Amino acid sequence: MKLKFKEKFFYGLGDLSANIMFAAISFYLLYFFVNVGGLKAELASAVFLIAKFWDAFTDYLMGRISDKTKSKWGKRRVYMLFGAVPYGLAFLLLWIAPFGEGAQVGKMIYYTLAYMLFNTTWTVVYIPYNAITANMTDNYDERTSLNGIRIALANVGIILGAALFALFADGQESLFYELFGNARHAYLMSAGIFAFISIVIMLLCAGNIKERVDDVEQNDKGFFVTLKEFFKLPEFRNVMLCYLLSMIGFDIIMAVFMFFINDSLGFSGGTMAMVFVAIPLLCAIASSFVWVKLSEKFNKHKVYTIACIYMAFVLLFAIFVPAKNVATTILLCVFAGFGMSAIQILPYASVPDVVEVDEYVNGSRREGAYYGITQFMYKVANGVSIALVSAVLGAFGYIESTDGSIIQQPDSALLAVRIVLGALPGVIFLISIIFSHRANLSRERFATIKAELDVRRAKAKELREDGENA
Repeated sequence: MKLKFKEKFFYGLGDLSANIMFAAISFYLLYFFVNVGGLKAELASAVFLIAKFWDAFTDYLMGRISDKTKSKWGKRRVYMLFGAVPYGLAFLLLWIAPFGEGAQVGKMIYYTLAYMLFNTTWTVVYIPYNAITANMTDNYDERTSLNGIRIALANVGIILGAALFALFADGQESLFYELFGNARHAYLMSAGIFAFISIVIMLLCAGNIKERVDDVEQNDKGFFVTLKEFFKLPEFRNVMLCYLLSMIGFDIIMAVFMFFINDSLGFSGGTMAMVFVAIPLLCAIASSFVWVKLSEKFNKHKVYTIACIYMAFVLLFAIFVPAKNVATTILLCVFAGFGMSAIQILPYASVPDVVEVDEYVNGSRREGAYYGITQFMYKVANGVSIALVSAVLGAFGYIESTDGSIIQQPDSALLAVRIVLGALPGVIFLISIIFSHRANLSRERFATIKAELDVRRAKAKELREDGENA
C-alpha cells in the first residue's frame, strides 16, 4: 500500500512535535534539575527512576486502550487530536523551580510528580502515534520510507528542542538569561514557547494522516498472556533488544552531553552550546536518506553493524578532546552526527514488522498492546540507565547549583562525564549488533507473511459478509 509523500511528511511532523519536548528533556532536564533546580544528582536519579517506572506502566495500559477505541476520529488519531494540549501544558510544569536552596525533599517530590504527569500525557499522545504506523500501511518498504522521513523530521524537532533551547536558556550567555537576568525565568520562557509549537504541530499531524489497516480481530488477552506470547516470538525478542540497546545508548549521549560541553570542555552555554548541539543533528538529518537508501540496497543488519562499529570508534575521541578546543569539538560532532541517524532509523524500521509476525503466529492484531509493551520496556530501561548515569556523576563528586551558573567541578566528576559519553554508549551499540543479526527479517519472508495474512483477512471478511446476509 503506497502512501503519498504529503501524508508521510505530516506523519513525520508528529515526531517533530514529540522530539521538541523529548530533546529538551533528554539534553537539559537532568542538567536543569541539578544546576538550576538545585536538586542533588543522587536525588535526581531517583526522580527519573520513579517517573519512568510509572511511565512504563501507563504505556502498556494506553496501548490496550487505543486497541479497543472506536470513534469517528479513529482509534489512534483521537488521542493525538485531544491529547496535544494537555501534553504541552504538562511539559511546561517540568521547568518550574519552586524552591530555593535546600528543601531537597520538596524539590524531589515536586519534580517526581511533575515528571509523572508529563509522562502520562505524553503516553496518551505518543503510544497511539507509534501504533498508527502499522495502521497506515502494511508495505515493507513503505514502512522503511515512512520511518526515514519520520526520523529526519524527528531530528529537526531535536534541533529545535536542543539547539534552540541552548540558545534561549542554557548559561549566562543565552538570550533569555540576558533578557531576564535569571536562569529559572529563561528556562520557563523557553519551555512555554516550545510547548505551544509542539501542540500546534501535533494537531497538524493528526489532522492529515489516515488509518487504513484494521480489518482483523483485535486483542482481548491480558497483559501477562500477551507478554508471554510476544516473548515466544524470536523476532520480538531480538527486535526489542536491538531497539532498546540502540535507544539507551542514544539516551545516555543526550543526558550527559551538556555536562560534557559546559563542564568537561569548559564552554559557557548560549551560542556555543547551540552550535555543538546543532551540528551532529544537522549531520544526522543530512545522512538519514543515505542510510535509508543503503538499507534498501543491502541487508539492514550489515548496514547497522557498520554504523555501530563506526559510532563506537568515533565516541572514544570524546574522552580525549581538549578543553575549549572549538575545532576538535566540531569535528567530533560532525562525525558522530553522520552515524547517529543510522542508529535511530534502522532498528526502528523493523519494529512495526513484528505486528504482522504476531498476527501470523497468534491470529490477532494488537498494535496498541505491542507498542505499549515496547515503550514499557524502553521506559524502564531508560529510567534505569539515566538514573545510573546521574548516580555515577553524584558518586564522583558532581556539585549542584541553584542559579544555572557554571561551578568548577572536581577532576573526578569531569573524567566521569567523559568516560560515560565516550565509552558506555559505544559498548552498548556493539552489543546491539548481536540482536540486530538475530532479528533480521528479510524482505522475502515478510512478503510471504503478508501474502498469507491477506488471504486470511479476505476469508474472514467473506465469512462475515455471508453471516450478515444469512
